[in-house]
Amino acid sequence: MVDSKVKLACRLYGLRHRKAFAGARPLEGNAAYMDADEKYWWGYKYLCGPIEEEEPGSGLEAYFGGQDLDYRPRDGFVEAAGMTLCAGGDVLAHAGLNPGTTGRLWDDVRGFYFSGDLAYANLESPVAPSMPASYLPPSIMARGGMNNTPEMVDRVVDGGAGVGFFSTANNHCLDQGEAGLLETLDFLDGRGYPHVGTARSESERDAVVMVERGGLKVAFVSWTFSVNWAGLPEGREYLANYLRLNRPDADLSPIDRQVRAARAAGADAVVGLIHWGLEFESFPASNVVAAGHRLAELGIDAIIGNHPHNVQPAERYAYRDAAGASRECLILYALGDLLSIHRTLPNSRLATLARIRLSKGASEAAVRVTSLELLPVYLYVRKDGDRVEEYRVLDFRKLVSELRSGRDAYRLGKAGKREVFRLEALMDRVLGPALGAAGRPRAATGAEPAPI
Repeated sequence: MVDSKVKLACRLYGLRHRKAFAGARPLEGNAAYMDADEKYWWGYKYLCGPIEEEEPGSGLEAYFGGQDLDYRPRDGFVEAAGMTLCAGGDVLAHAGLNPGTTGRLWDDVRGFYFSGDLAYANLESPVAPSMPASYLPPSIMARGGMNNTPEMVDRVVDGGAGVGFFSTANNHCLDQGEAGLLETLDFLDGRGYPHVGTARSESERDAVVMVERGGLKVAFVSWTFSVNWAGLPEGREYLANYLRLNRPDADLSPIDRQVRAARAAGADAVVGLIHWGLEFESFPASNVVAAGHRLAELGIDAIIGNHPHNVQPAERYAYRDAAGASRECLILYALGDLLSIHRTLPNSRLATLARIRLSKGASEAAVRVTSLELLPVYLYVRKDGDRVEEYRVLDFRKLVSELRSGRDAYRLGKAGKREVFRLEALMDRVLGPALGAAGRPRAATGAEPAPI
């Protein structure tokens, strides 16, 4: 009942501000600093429907649609060392996501997601075993926090063959307070699950987190634009890598120091795992794109973004560094969710997995991306009434092909099929060039810059 009244208020507010609410808006999106207008905007997107149009006048949809994302070398480049990084989106906590409903979680995508050198995901909730499992409240007017279970993290890790690296800096990392954040770190370390983004001390925060595979050393930095309503405790700001990244005047020097430290420690490449952007929007607004370019120019080779709870475009950003050398950064603005069940947010069912090949050449020191593959996925939820019976991550294009051939193996019905085909059209708009970057992904078993 409360959310029905809130929905009506947000819809009426949206009607009064229909021009401003027509597309993405260059706002901060940080719950701790939202004014009344931005709260209405958030409620409107969550309860009345996601935003699928670009920021008016930005030219960003055309800009992303004109990207050259075919990274296959065309200059005789010969790889001497390399790593294939496989990336997934946000792992959220929900009562319906449990070992009983996820027995076949990865069956359709395991061959794509877990066959590289390292599989990554963003751990969007604490995992504090001494505290009760906790989920987002049924009403947006109630504050609540998530706390996932060890059993679900084990499912994500898939017996050591699945996700092998987590980012932990995100807006939910303090959902169970400082104690929950610290217990999460103890849990991850106790299970041997590598992570980056939150820390117990300044020295732990400043330590370079690096993974070596195939002769390539890759360092990871993880930062979030928000920690929701909770600020970091005074004197213990080291707990989470937090900067108000969506602001155009954000001071990026703490990230710059981490990137420089990684290079000094011998990293061949640096990957940024960035929690940013605006929720429930298909295209990043100009302030987020500008933040992506600023982060790239710190010397980050690839940025994997999340937080919007739906997919957003990819960019091949080219620039010249301080020495005048040509550099590039691959920016994946948002992969979408990996494990989530939302009451609203129809576009959250469409997500993507990414495979990125980072390569060092035999005759050059700089690392480059030599392959980008995206696998769109459908987050399938089968219910009996309100009870979740099964949750699976499905190969989206395989699902579409089956539905077009008349096969409805998952009993989606007419309405479900229409929704899948709607998401297919949205996928083509948003991901565009990235879908054919390296040909069709293996079986799961530049335009001018936009004005910013």
